[in-house]
Amino acid sequence: MTNIRSLLLLLIFTAISTDLWATHIRAGEITAVRISQSSLRYRFTLILYKDTGSPVQIGEGGIFNFGQGRTIGPGRAALEQESVDGSFDERVIGNETLISVIQFDHTFDGPGVYVISYTEQNRNGGIINMGGASSEEIPFHIETVIRIDPGLDVNGTPQLTIPPIDRACIGSRFIHNPGAYDPDGDSLAYKIVTPLQDRGVEVRNYVPLDDPAISDISEDGGPTEFSIDPLTGDLVWDAPKFAGEYNVAFIIEEWRFSQLTGRYELLGYVTRDMQILVEECDNERPELEIPADTCIEAGTLLEAEILGRDPDGNKVLMEAFGGVFGLNSNAAEYLSLPGLNPNPEFRDSPATSLFRWQTDLSHVRARPYQVQFKITDDPSDPEAPELVDFATWNIQVVAPAPTGLTSAVDSGLSIELNWDDYIGANYAPTMQIYRRVDSYDFDPENCIVGIPPQSGYELIDELPIDQTNYIDDNDVRPGVKYCYRLVAEFPLPEGGTSYASIETCTTIPLDVPAITNVSIENTGMTDGGIFVKWTSPLEINPILFPPPYRYELIRYQGFDGNVGRTQVTSTLDTTFMDTGLNTEGTPYHYMVRFYDNADNLIDSSATASSVRLEALGLVQAVELSWEADVPWSNRVQSFPYHYIYRNRADIAANDTDNFVLIDSTLVTADGFTYLDEGQFNSVPLLEDREYCYYVVTQGSYGNPIIPAPLVNNSQVVCIQPNDEDPPEEPEIEIPGDSTTVEGPDGTPLIILDNPNCDQLQLEPCAFANFSNTLTWTADDVDNDIASFNIYYSTSGAENSFTLVGNTRDMQFTHTGLSSYKGCYKIAAVDRSNNESTLSNSVCFDNCPYYDLPNTFTPNDDGVNDTFRAFDQPNAQCPRFVRSVEFRVFNRWGGKELFTYNTTEEVEPNFFIDWNGTDENGNELPSGTYYYTATVTFDVLDPAKAKQEFKNWVKIIR
Repeated sequence: MTNIRSLLLLLIFTAISTDLWATHIRAGEITAVRISQSSLRYRFTLILYKDTGSPVQIGEGGIFNFGQGRTIGPGRAALEQESVDGSFDERVIGNETLISVIQFDHTFDGPGVYVISYTEQNRNGGIINMGGASSEEIPFHIETVIRIDPGLDVNGTPQLTIPPIDRACIGSRFIHNPGAYDPDGDSLAYKIVTPLQDRGVEVRNYVPLDDPAISDISEDGGPTEFSIDPLTGDLVWDAPKFAGEYNVAFIIEEWRFSQLTGRYELLGYVTRDMQILVEECDNERPELEIPADTCIEAGTLLEAEILGRDPDGNKVLMEAFGGVFGLNSNAAEYLSLPGLNPNPEFRDSPATSLFRWQTDLSHVRARPYQVQFKITDDPSDPEAPELVDFATWNIQVVAPAPTGLTSAVDSGLSIELNWDDYIGANYAPTMQIYRRVDSYDFDPENCIVGIPPQSGYELIDELPIDQTNYIDDNDVRPGVKYCYRLVAEFPLPEGGTSYASIETCTTIPLDVPAITNVSIENTGMTDGGIFVKWTSPLEINPILFPPPYRYELIRYQGFDGNVGRTQVTSTLDTTFMDTGLNTEGTPYHYMVRFYDNADNLIDSSATASSVRLEALGLVQAVELSWEADVPWSNRVQSFPYHYIYRNRADIAANDTDNFVLIDSTLVTADGFTYLDEGQFNSVPLLEDREYCYYVVTQGSYGNPIIPAPLVNNSQVVCIQPNDEDPPEEPEIEIPGDSTTVEGPDGTPLIILDNPNCDQLQLEPCAFANFSNTLTWTADDVDNDIASFNIYYSTSGAENSFTLVGNTRDMQFTHTGLSSYKGCYKIAAVDRSNNESTLSNSVCFDNCPYYDLPNTFTPNDDGVNDTFRAFDQPNAQCPRFVRSVEFRVFNRWGGKELFTYNTTEEVEPNFFIDWNGTDENGNELPSGTYYYTATVTFDVLDPAKAKQEFKNWVKIIR
């Protein structure tokens, strides 16, 4: 009996002692804001939520760590001593929860990624998904990560506005939302994470809430859900199975688009670690009705009623959270109806509240504002937990459209635009100018922000916001109706795009021929035919340029450029059938030159290409896409459809000779693509045969004197769905001589004689814009090669090649290189996206050069003052130097007087620029000295990697 009594006393004492150390922290997070524009000084706010039933104070044993060597604590007194206000700010906020807030300031030494944390011993015992009774031994730990990067501008962390005080019921869906917003307008993303017990250390015995031992059925009888919406932040647990305490953690990531990298960059995150108390209850969750997501023009008053009700008829508390309520200018309001009471309180169900926000231009940003609405019931049983629900409303504040846009012909081939001063100029947007051929009508309101992607408008320029006129002389062609719209684009990080301006259009007089048709009438490798048609110069002055006119039709290969230039006819007619072409494998474009009756060349038309159709084989489907480079528009609302023709349109898919119109596509909405899944006759495409297609396009100049539509055919393309056979491997051509060396992993490297080395001798020493050009051949056995992938490696190592380009041609120029050195492999890609094996590699090497003088005069006259590698003429510039090791001795080569090694310098000088002093800075007397220089070059060929210089140099003072 004594032993049993002793054991019970020990268990009670243990429970009491651990309870004295348990903090009963329910939740916590750390947020930050930069408080100085001249230094990296931040203010951190530590927010902790505590169970009011615990006698233990917040902060006992707590340590705040700034992630840069500085910590505060342990202990409440130490935390308060170094805080901004000297104490914790604490108050009870309901549901037996106390909020405790304390702030600290810290200045970081420089840019970097910093992990700021708070740790406190211990969590409370009995946390079911953290080991039950043993959870009292697990520390409470939260982290916030901030990235300080000059390239990403000033930044603070997301702010959380909704306290985690809500409780859960067994068998009922639990929802929590942190009400996070970012003051800088950055994008937020939410993720569930494992709670931590120390810096970077996860709670080892943590069990997620969707584990079958904790939760095995949802509220509606379906599978368990434990998730967080990555966009809205709704944390859902559907549904708890046992009463008790549970802990979860999630992070709110902050992302910002970087103009330097061209992608979104992660700026950091805030962690919320929170406790969920689950109880037995007989209560239904209240409900919210909110408006649909909306867009509103800045300057407009937004008002909306929010309806809340409780199925049990209990009173409800309706609240709203989000960044819109803390704005410096015209913050939003949430008022109880009918009395417009701004203070939320429990009201009879159903209840209505008014959201009211007078927006202004300072509210414009790219991301929508998120307003989190919360409703809480007040059950009749005072012991029962309150249930809540959340709903998120997205509000996009859009800048007003630019006004007053007009256009007129400025000169023969230019158009002048004018518009009003922009109303939002104080917020430093830029003015974007968009252009297209022919009119495109759309209503720039509601959520149609900027220019719709399928409208055919193209951005042609971007101007300072204080500029209100513009001359468009960018490839403006006669006979074309050009239409314009303006859009104001607001600067990052908030960003934002205005509504588009009204459209203005101007037509250039047609005083040259205008090509109207480049239509493929026959597809073949050698017998292809293209029908070309053009108008006469309908608005030319016949007195200055008397008719009749003679026309020369010029053909080129490809969509543009001058490759394959051929004059195919000279005629007085305005049509021509061009035959004997490879229309199967090559697009062509044409130009018309015209002469007056005295055979004087007057001018030429714009070029226009044939329509090129591409096909991609999929599983029981084929995806088509097409393009053409033409002066008219093939995306016009007056003729919005392109037509799809296919053979094998019979039920058995055996008729290869006849092409049938199987469908049309609305290009003003869907663009120049089409997916054939057999919808024409409801028969899936068979994978054992080839289907052939062509497309008929419709377009217009938007000029009433040029008949429309302009109808043109693509070539016929054939493809087998789900073709899994790759094409043959290409072979890179090796013009001239080559050298074979051993690569870094033992594989042989074929180095071509670099044809660029002679040209490089004409370039200045600082030249750094290099390029390599490859050509290759391919045996298109199945006649289905669509393009070629180009792979590149700077070293030639077998597994180091990366994709750098794709082309339809059998030639590729790799531009923007920092040197010539590099190796290439080519792969063919067929229309089903099958890729061949990679070709053998071929490499280009750098053109190393270095030369040194034999005399210099260090007399400070500004001429030949240092011993310097030659930099004049350009042919003697140091090229592709990796390092230089330079040593000076007395004339007999004995005593070393001076050394310089670029590998030991932060800013190496490959020219050396020795000023004739010894190691101690003492001037050496006039005379002859011996030197050695070892120069290492950045090359693939080891025979050219090093050059040794051993010579005398004369100092003349």
